[in-house]
Amino acid sequence: MNNDESILAELRKISAWTDMSRKATKWMLIFFAVFIPAFIVFAVLVEQHRSKTREDAKALEKHDWYDVNQSIHTCDFDKAIRIGEELIKKSPQYPEGHYRLAAAYVAAGKIKEARAHYAEAFRLFPCEEYEKLLIAIDKRIKEENPQPVAPANGASPRP
Repeated sequence: MNNDESILAELRKISAWTDMSRKATKWMLIFFAVFIPAFIVFAVLVEQHRSKTREDAKALEKHDWYDVNQSIHTCDFDKAIRIGEELIKKSPQYPEGHYRLAAAYVAAGKIKEARAHYAEAFRLFPCEEYEKLLIAIDKRIKEENPQPVAPANGASPRP
């Protein structure tokens, strides 16, 4: 009988170890069944947040004068003017900025606005190039709005 009791004791130990192993496996499977989907959901949410943050950053992306030139070259004059106005607000003492914004206004056909920025560029940095542009824009404005020639005394002009 002693031999049977030792066999039963051994079988009980094996059974206890098997039960413990089964419970551990069950809890491990439950843990992974919850953890892995939760991790996947978390990863998806983080990626969505990062992509939204990237999109927001692109929307708030800082423009520079190169963007104004690119918009003019792609004939998106409204965008060029909008970006140029934003940049001029940030650096109103930059003559090259006024020059580029004036170029955008000329491209859009807004001559009077362009003249104001050419004049400001010339005021900030009086150089020959800005002066010639200012004279040319004044000439263009004068040609678009010809003034009738009338004598100072009020008489009718001579034919």
